[in-house]
Amino acid sequence: MPLIIDNIEKVFDASSIHKGDLIRAQYHTWTEAINGLVTAVSEDKLTVLFLPGLGNVTNYFTILASEVSAGKWAVKWSADLVTINAEGVMV
Repeated sequence: MPLIIDNIEKVFDASSIHKGDLIRAQYHTWTEAINGLVTAVSEDKLTVLFLPGLGNVTNYFTILASEVSAGKWAVKWSADLVTINAEGVMV
């Protein structure tokens, strides 16, 4: 199931990814992927909650649909860890 819908502008497919889904994402400049939870889904942006490993701290990062379609993100996501969807290639 594709993550991006081909429209006049590139947008996320809200039937493909949902709030609460588990996600593993890597931006093209990062040395490793980060695991997190999807906390918000809109047509142009995903918001992901992650634990940065600094004790009792959480943080967020955003994934833009335009950057996913440009190949700047590699993303794997799942609602149940049985079906794992992927977009892009992890380095």
